[in-house]
Amino acid sequence: MKNSVRLALIGVGTMGKRYAEMLEKGIEGLELAAAVARSEANRNWIAENTKCKAFASVDELFENGALFDAVLIVTPHRAHPEIAIKAFEAGKHVMCDKPAGISVTDAEKMLKAARASGKKYGMMFHNRTYPVLKKLKELLLSGRIGDVKRIILENTIYFRTKAYHDSGSWRSSWTGEGGGALINQGQHILDYWQWLFGMPESIFADVKFGKYNDFTVDDEVTIVMDYKNNVSGIFILTTGEAPVKEELAVTGSKGKITLSGDVITVENHADSGEYGKTAPTFSREGIEIKREKIVCEEAKEPYIEMLENFRDAVLYDKELIAGGIDGLNTLMLTNGAYMSAWLGKRVSLPIDGKLYDELLLERAKQEEVK
Repeated sequence: MKNSVRLALIGVGTMGKRYAEMLEKGIEGLELAAAVARSEANRNWIAENTKCKAFASVDELFENGALFDAVLIVTPHRAHPEIAIKAFEAGKHVMCDKPAGISVTDAEKMLKAARASGKKYGMMFHNRTYPVLKKLKELLLSGRIGDVKRIILENTIYFRTKAYHDSGSWRSSWTGEGGGALINQGQHILDYWQWLFGMPESIFADVKFGKYNDFTVDDEVTIVMDYKNNVSGIFILTTGEAPVKEELAVTGSKGKITLSGDVITVENHADSGEYGKTAPTFSREGIEIKREKIVCEEAKEPYIEMLENFRDAVLYDKELIAGGIDGLNTLMLTNGAYMSAWLGKRVSLPIDGKLYDELLLERAKQEEVK
């Protein structure tokens, strides 16, 4: 049995260079065997900073398929599906940076190709490795606060400037990135939302397009999600506010869990539903609330852990931290939110992928005219 995985890095931008440096420093069982960089400058960077062979195109890389076992895709979003499918058809494993393309039809094609190939398909949803989120999932699974009733998340940590939005011609556009905050920064947050709470039955979104910036995509969004058993969720994301806030509150029948940074606060009490039915009082006078504060470790370098997990999945069939189905689910929430805003109504999940693609094409055409 092989004891290492030879990786081909596809995309040598800011994040691609970071992956290349990690692999060159050494991750046991992983070898940077090849890289694809379209620009001569980035191919020179590969030559100067790594020992691997650089190619100018994906086609050229796959003509030399004997060099590698798996690909690490770090290109602009729209290129992800074509590259991943090409890799699966060539019998290669795939680790894909977020998102899995720009639409659910992309994600479905990638997942279908992965299943047909029998190869591993990982998504780089590294927030799942954070100790505070792992602890929260553990608390939820333990039933610590009873049945979940309501979820509220507010995130402003991804403040982005005009310089950021202008840093690539494909960024912050329907024609290039396929959206704004939701399909970029929101992917990691939406992923851990669905990892923790599952997929809702329907969503309604109030999406602000160009609230803080002169572009046609989103930089603020509020999504209301409805689940089975009358569970409701509110998801708020903005990239236009300077003050930092990352807070998640989960209310259950027997308490509440609040997450802020690396700190979790747990409030526990008797079942509020039963109390409400039987208490002789008019309010909460008879409810005793116990509180516990849990300080979690700070998150360490997550990308190495994700790459090591991918290695172990390829070599030893270990379960992936995040896989292709998670890429699909997260895009389902993203596309569903955009569709809800465009149509001005609540939409049921799963969405109509064909309709979404038609609506997206309309936005892209309008953007080009502008």
